[in-house]
Amino acid sequence: MKGPEQSTSCPSDVDKHWLPPGLQLGDWRQAAAAPIFSGLPANVIMEALKFGRLRCFGKSQQVFSPDSRPQAFLLVLKGRIRLFYLDRNGEERPMRFVGPGDLLCPPLEAEPPKTLQSAFGESVENLRLLMLPAACFLQMLQDHFPLARNLISQLATSLEQTCQQACLCQARSAPVLVARYLMERLPEHRDSINLRPICMTAQEMGIARETLSRAIAGLYKRGLINYCRGTVMVLDRPGLRDLASNL
Repeated sequence: MKGPEQSTSCPSDVDKHWLPPGLQLGDWRQAAAAPIFSGLPANVIMEALKFGRLRCFGKSQQVFSPDSRPQAFLLVLKGRIRLFYLDRNGEERPMRFVGPGDLLCPPLEAEPPKTLQSAFGESVENLRLLMLPAACFLQMLQDHFPLARNLISQLATSLEQTCQQACLCQARSAPVLVARYLMERLPEHRDSINLRPICMTAQEMGIARETLSRAIAGLYKRGLINYCRGTVMVLDRPGLRDLASNL
């Protein structure tokens, strides 16, 4: 392990020429705010940026597929990626969305289990992506324990979200599905969430936009939530939790 690190600081406009070619100050700020770099000093973040490679995608472009997944950690700097897989009939099945600050890990070198669905990634909007070569990033994990700790924490969070998503898929009615989604996205210290764009949120849940709108209206009439211009405010958390627990 390396010795004491430098304190975290953000390059000023005067120092922006020290950023790797193609990267902007906004990219630096987004990387520094990403959970994977939480609590790490500026020199460690800059080390990652220097060996990373910036990739830009337009809306609805394929970022990766099971046959062309790069051996790199992917850090989203701007935009969102829609993850999905193809079922036996070739139909798209939504998995989740990843956005700014999220990190996608490269596939395992070993043969994946047959029960594991290989993901496709598609840009939802204009996308800026930092590709961190696996070999270089793995070396950084060995050199900086806080970085490895952050990665473990992020993987645990991702696993929990996957389990929660599986529970969402088992819901038998749209109101229950929406209630579970809100409980997943809103921890105890948060009472509101912006669901815009509604079509993307509906896609993430695996239901039609009209179905989501009707379910939200139903929760509003029952006094469980307030809804205004895409923002949901939880009014009755115990009641929403009871609804979410229905099978």
